[in-house]
Amino acid sequence: MIESFFNKYKKIFAGIFIIGIFCAVVPVIVGCGYTYLCEDDFSFEGGAADAADVYGSNVVAAAHKMVEYYNVNQGTYLFNYLIHFIRAYTRGGLPGFHFYMILNAVAFCVALMVLLKILIKDNTACLGASFAIFATVFSMTNTPSGRELFYWYTGGLNYLTELTLGLLAVSLSILYIRKKKIGYLVVSAILAFLASGGSLNIVLADLSWLIAVVILKREEFIKDKKIAIPAGVSFVGTLINGLAPGNYRRAEKDLKEGHSTFFDALRDTFKCIVSEDKILFTSAVFILMLLLAFVIFTIYKVKVLEGKVTVLNLVIVLVGTWFARYFTMFPVCFGYHVDEVINMRTASSYEIVAKFMYFLVVAVLAQFLSEKFEGKTDRIATGVLAAGVLLALILHSALSEDIKSGMSYASYDDYRTGALQENYAAREYVLSALTLAEKGSDAVIYVRPYRPAYSTYGMGLGVEAGEWVNRSAAGFYDLNTVTIVYLEE
Repeated sequence: MIESFFNKYKKIFAGIFIIGIFCAVVPVIVGCGYTYLCEDDFSFEGGAADAADVYGSNVVAAAHKMVEYYNVNQGTYLFNYLIHFIRAYTRGGLPGFHFYMILNAVAFCVALMVLLKILIKDNTACLGASFAIFATVFSMTNTPSGRELFYWYTGGLNYLTELTLGLLAVSLSILYIRKKKIGYLVVSAILAFLASGGSLNIVLADLSWLIAVVILKREEFIKDKKIAIPAGVSFVGTLINGLAPGNYRRAEKDLKEGHSTFFDALRDTFKCIVSEDKILFTSAVFILMLLLAFVIFTIYKVKVLEGKVTVLNLVIVLVGTWFARYFTMFPVCFGYHVDEVINMRTASSYEIVAKFMYFLVVAVLAQFLSEKFEGKTDRIATGVLAAGVLLALILHSALSEDIKSGMSYASYDDYRTGALQENYAAREYVLSALTLAEKGSDAVIYVRPYRPAYSTYGMGLGVEAGEWVNRSAAGFYDLNTVTIVYLEE
């Protein structure tokens, strides 16, 4: 009965899912148009400009900076190159900067939907899955941590770009297996190598997904060993990244008692995973979206794995998705010597990967149960849907609060109230004043009171001229010192 209902009104449900996707995604994309230089951006833009002057070529300068950072800071070779090559603000001012930020966010959303479309043939089911995932990525508790990925230039280049490339590499790897067009394999391998040049937690997630494709297609692998090429290339890139001297020099700067060895990190990773997953499973939005996804996958008979799901494949998915989450968290604990996530970008990137993994588990479980209890899927879907509706009614207040604490709502509300525009105007004034300040001077800029925007990321500039970000801004704008005074009403 429920199957026929959902199939009868397929177009209506597709329309609802599209509206839901827009509600989750559009406010974040709009927020990207109100971004500005923050924190490390000043240092990287200034260093890139200086290097371009020294070497006379932006391409050559970026290569030299890539090698330098690889040896003294971190092994993120793609990020090290792009951050010194693109120079979005230096080349295009704030309009060019906004173009890049919007492009990076849109590319991520498109890459995710491309992968979902490859895995899910039914259009309505694909839209439903996209809505459920985007809602958890942007519209639930703790998602404002995503500002370090979507609203921070440096964070976006080091995390979001590589996550996008990884999703595309997996998509093309699957397409090669299905269509045997060598072009898919070549581009997948290239993207896999590029995706390995970012933050190691994202890199290991990307590598895990490519390995998973080979494992789940192990029968195909016996006939065609080439399907492992993207995973192999990704592994090589991961080694190049992970063995960089800069990683170890950076990690040794902040050793913490009881958290300094490889084995300490293995233990710490468990603690961090438990802590972060508590956030996910105490979210009404996350739980309800998982239930919604299960209903959609069951009703529309979604098969993310070709053929029947064996018990072995189900176990592989359950274990594999756990390892993917573990590998995503491990570099954070090992590099920072902590047993808790200490910054927004690592929390957000782990949670995004974890959400993907939990939705994959739900999809495979739904397929397994549909095959095992063929003819009874209508009852299963009805029961889960009823449980979801009942849970939504019971958790109505918590659900509303959950949505309002999300990144999408925060960006929308800041725009609606004008706080986003006021915040941006103040930041734009600071950047303009620094640009117009006399070279070599001690720039002191007073900023009139404005309404801060909850959704945005801090600039990092303050009254202490000796602070690192202030010194970076001074170097970028060829000033002696920079002091920013935010006046109070």
